[in-house]
Amino acid sequence: MKQKFVQNYIIIGCFLSYLLFGFVDNIKGPAIPVILADMNFDYSLGGAITFMEYTGFFLASFFAGYLADLFGRKFPLLLAICCLLLGIVGYSLSSSLPFFFFFIFFIGLGCGSLELAGGNIIASVRTADRGRYLNLLNAFFGIGAVFTPIMTGWLFNQDVSWRSVYLLSLAVVIPIGIYFLFMKLPREQTTRKKEKVSVHDMLEMVMHPQVRLLYLAIFAYVAAEIGVATWMVDFLQKSRHISVVESSMYLSVHFAGIAVGRLFGSLFVDRLGHLQSLLLFSVLSAAFIAIGSFGPASVSIVLAFTGFGYSIIFPTATAVISEIPSPHPGTKLGLFYGAGGLGGAVGPWIAGLLNDLLGLKAGMAVNLCFCLVLFVCIAAYLKSQSLRSFAESSR
Repeated sequence: MKQKFVQNYIIIGCFLSYLLFGFVDNIKGPAIPVILADMNFDYSLGGAITFMEYTGFFLASFFAGYLADLFGRKFPLLLAICCLLLGIVGYSLSSSLPFFFFFIFFIGLGCGSLELAGGNIIASVRTADRGRYLNLLNAFFGIGAVFTPIMTGWLFNQDVSWRSVYLLSLAVVIPIGIYFLFMKLPREQTTRKKEKVSVHDMLEMVMHPQVRLLYLAIFAYVAAEIGVATWMVDFLQKSRHISVVESSMYLSVHFAGIAVGRLFGSLFVDRLGHLQSLLLFSVLSAAFIAIGSFGPASVSIVLAFTGFGYSIIFPTATAVISEIPSPHPGTKLGLFYGAGGLGGAVGPWIAGLLNDLLGLKAGMAVNLCFCLVLFVCIAAYLKSQSLRSFAESSR
């Protein structure tokens, strides 16, 4: 009974980490158009700011995995809170581009540490039904992300400044940080031999053919996901002439789709098969982007349904890579999340450049290309798995 209580306490902490991640990370969607107007920045600079956030995310994912292996799985949670406090306060007070870059970098460090820590802990405590719990975990990201655009859009409509909106987010960051501070992991979760991970070990992980495919797949997926989440509100306002409040509601629908899809996905991904589920939902994502971006204005809401298409991809891909044996699971997962963070930096940055050069529809179109890369990588991985199974059965 006590062991079950402790495990539930840990799982709640993981869910809170993703709730906070979804909440903080998605303030930028509704805030970007307001910040660009307030600071007189163009789309390229807006994309560069997002690039800096996900550069921090990338580095946090990489180093937080290493630190989790070295100091225990709780350490990245505490690191995340420190980075978020510094980043949010500094970002809200920034008045020049270098400071925007510097402090949003720390917000990215905090978000990346949250994602790595929550996924790493829950993957270790729920080994039998890992796919289900990783989808449930990521549903909490969607829940946090649903409320952010609604709250932010409403506050902007009440003439609250974007700086005050960021400062108000501390009312969520601080209580969850206190929970992390007092959360205790069982001894077997935090005590491990302090083995250093060598550069050779990392290269061996990255050069594994199947792992390499999954790293490229998650890079493409996160590039597409963050590309849509970052520019959807601005696209709807400028290209479809939808109001601030309504476009923010569309973004909430997008994240509601992520939350609902992950709750729904927790029921079937282990039964249907992880790779088959990934192929199906990558096609759905591409279809929603194409219809919502290039169809008539009357079906613009379909772009918001992309959240449902994206929903199961990240947690299910995490389950797939978690099944590959490794003596350094935290570092392996950190590299995986780092590849996703790199995609999150590159995707919206490229979209921002295309917005300036070719228009907002071109910026949305690049997300279709990333979905295609995702599909090809998963199909190749599935083929390699089938060939391996055939070879083993023929021995």
